[in-house]
Amino acid sequence: MFRVLTVAAAIAGTAIGLAPFASADPALGGSDDPGRYPTDVPGMNYQAVNGAPCANHDIFIFGRGPGGASMACHWIPNQWPPVDTGFWGYSYAIQGVKDIGSPCPGPQTAAQAPDGRPLLCLGPQGWQPGFKTGDGFFPS
Repeated sequence: MFRVLTVAAAIAGTAIGLAPFASADPALGGSDDPGRYPTDVPGMNYQAVNGAPCANHDIFIFGRGPGGASMACHWIPNQWPPVDTGFWGYSYAIQGVKDIGSPCPGPQTAAQAPDGRPLLCLGPQGWQPGFKTGDGFFPS
C-alpha cells in the first residue's frame, strides 16, 4: 500500500510541476499570443492550421499557424477528390511587402506584392509573383 501511494504522489507531483510549462509551449498546442511579427503582411490569417481548408489561395494567401509558423493557402490543381478550397501548408519565411523585381535576400523566402499576390525570391531576378511546388515555380 505504501508503494502505491508513493508512486501515485510522485506521478501527481511530476504532472503538477510540468503542467504550467507544457501549456505555455506553442509547439504543444499552447497559446503563442501571435501578436504581430515584424514581417507580417496585410491580410494575414492568424488561425491557420496545416492541412485545414482555406479560401484565399489567389491573393493574401499568408497566415500564421501555432507557434507563429509561416503558412500559405494553396489550391492543388487536379486534386482528388475535387474540392473548391485550398489547404494551409507551411511556407518559406515571410519577408513582408516587396515590389516585383526588387532585390531579395536569397532562396527559400516569400513575400507579398502590394496588390496581395504571393512573391518568391528567384535570386538575380529578385521578387517574382508566383509560388513553388515539387514540380517547380509557377508564375501567378
